[in-house]
Amino acid sequence: MQFRNPTPAEEKKKLKACGLLESDRVRLLMDQPFVGAVLIRQNLVPVVDSRCPTASTDGQNIFVNPDFYLAMTPGERRFLLAHEVWHTVYLHFLRRQERDPELFNIATDMEINGMLARERFKVPADALVPPAQWRGLNAEEIYERLKKSLTKPNASYDVHLEPGGNKAEQGNLSDNKADDAVVVDPDYQVDFGNEPEEKAREKVIEAATHYEKQRGTLPGELARIVENFRSGKLPWKELLAQFVTSCFGGSRRWLPPNRRYISNGLYLQSRRDSRLQAVLAVDTSGSTYQDLPQFAAELAGLLNSFGDYRLKVICCDTKIQSVETFTPETPFDGKKVKFAGGGGTSFTPVFDYLKKSEEEVNLLIYFTDGCGDIPEKPPYPVMWVITPYGKNVIPWGYEAQLKNQVTHQV
Repeated sequence: MQFRNPTPAEEKKKLKACGLLESDRVRLLMDQPFVGAVLIRQNLVPVVDSRCPTASTDGQNIFVNPDFYLAMTPGERRFLLAHEVWHTVYLHFLRRQERDPELFNIATDMEINGMLARERFKVPADALVPPAQWRGLNAEEIYERLKKSLTKPNASYDVHLEPGGNKAEQGNLSDNKADDAVVVDPDYQVDFGNEPEEKAREKVIEAATHYEKQRGTLPGELARIVENFRSGKLPWKELLAQFVTSCFGGSRRWLPPNRRYISNGLYLQSRRDSRLQAVLAVDTSGSTYQDLPQFAAELAGLLNSFGDYRLKVICCDTKIQSVETFTPETPFDGKKVKFAGGGGTSFTPVFDYLKKSEEEVNLLIYFTDGCGDIPEKPPYPVMWVITPYGKNVIPWGYEAQLKNQVTHQV
C-alpha cells in the first residue's frame, strides 16, 4: 500500500473550503447562537485524507473533506457543521460502550438529524433521519430499535471518532484498492486530549452562557441538555471560574499605563475589566479553617484575572466578626484575612449586613461547611462553596464542594 500527501491542487481545495468554513461559522453564530458559540471554540480543519471521506470531530476539531464540503449547498454545509457540533454536545464519543460500533453510529446520526430537522435545518437527502415513530428518542433507544429492525441503513453520515482506540483514531482504509495511493494529510491530527468529557462540558456551558446573554432563556430541549452539564460532576475550580465569569460580563477596555512597571521605565497599558464588586463570606465556626487556604488561593488568582476588583470579605459565625476590603492595590491572598470567630453558624447576619449597606454586589461567594439557618434569597447570585465533609442545607443558589467536586444549581 502506497501513501502520499495532498497534492498542490488538493491544497487549493482546502484553502477554498477554509474560507467557506469561516463564513458558515459566522452565519451560524448569527442564526443559531448556541451552535455558533460552540463552533468558535472548535478548530475547523479541511483535510484531504483517505480516513476522512466526509467529516469527523474529536470534540476539539471538526475535520471536513473539501470535495464533500464544496459539493454541498450553503444550507447543507451549515447542517454538516451543526451535525458535528451536536456529536460533541451529546458526548457521542463516550456513549457507545459495548454496543456494535456501526449500528450505534447510525443511531447517533439519527438522534442528531431528527433534532436538526425539527430545528428546520436543511437536511441533505443522503443524511440518516429516524422514522417518524422514533423521533425524539435518544441514540441508545434508537439503537435498540435498530437491532430489532428487519432493514438497516447502509452507513452513517460521517466518520465517528472515539478516544483511546487506534482504529478510531486512524480511520478506515479498507475501502482503498490495492493499486490506489492512500492519502495521509498531516493536518488530520485527531486529539481528544485529557478529560475530553470535561472539555466538551466546558464548551457547552460557555456556549449556553453566550446564548443566554444574547437571546435569553434557552429552548426547552437545549435547556435540559445544558442543565445536565451544569449539574454534572465538574471540578470546583472550573465551576467557580464559570460562576464568576457568567455573573460578571463586563466589557474589556484599555486603561492608562500600568503603574507597577513605570518605575522600570516601561509604560505598558493595563487591559482590565470594569470593576468587579464581589463579596466573600467566610464561615468561621471552626470547621472551615484548614480548607480556606486552598480556596482562597484559587479565588485570588481568579480575581486577578479580572484586573480591577473590589472584594469585601466578611467573617461570620453566629454574628459578623470582621469586614475587610481588598483591591488590586491591596490584593487578596487569603493569608491576610483575619480569621475571627469560632462559635456556631448563622448565615443571616451576612445577608442582613449587605441589605442594610445598599452597596452594589455583583455576586456573593459563601465559604462554609453548609450547616446553618436558611436565609432569605437575595436579588444577587450566590455560590455556596462547601468544605469536603460539609453538607449544604440551603435550597437555593449555586453549590460546589471542594473534595467531592460536585456542583449543582438548586
